[in-house]
Amino acid sequence: MTRALLCAMTTALMLLSGCGTTPPKASEQISTDRFLSLTDERNHTVILDKAQHLMYVNSIQGCKALHSSKENALKEAQYFCAHLHFFGHDDWHLPTIEEIADFSESMDNEGLVPYFTYPQCKRVVGLKNNGTLGNIHTHNAAPKFAEVPLELPAGVRCVREE
Repeated sequence: MTRALLCAMTTALMLLSGCGTTPPKASEQISTDRFLSLTDERNHTVILDKAQHLMYVNSIQGCKALHSSKENALKEAQYFCAHLHFFGHDDWHLPTIEEIADFSESMDNEGLVPYFTYPQCKRVVGLKNNGTLGNIHTHNAAPKFAEVPLELPAGVRCVREE
């Protein structure tokens, strides 16, 4: 497959996701004491968080943009992760707000950018202790890694225990 065709397909997927068309420069190959990225033969990428012993989706094909109402967003996010078959695994789930905040803040502290951070998808959701969705801001000049009130659109980054 030519690079031009691959770029066109990636742009089309981003348009369909509703989260913009131009991702910021992402850390393509990550290998630090804490994080390691892996890519399979289908060009699906994950990031292993060695400190948390978690595997995070790091490809547009395994992430979802939420646009529905706040009432439907939780069901939509949980359904998406529970039914995701990605990187040879089918045991994905919605991360907790603490997991996704720690992941995003730690990546930022190491100067890394997760792939799924698009200009119009500035928030990533996580499950709060009370069973509702919260989100964190991950893409601005001074990212906020603490929970903020749920606002849509937001992105779902599924996770699994490693």
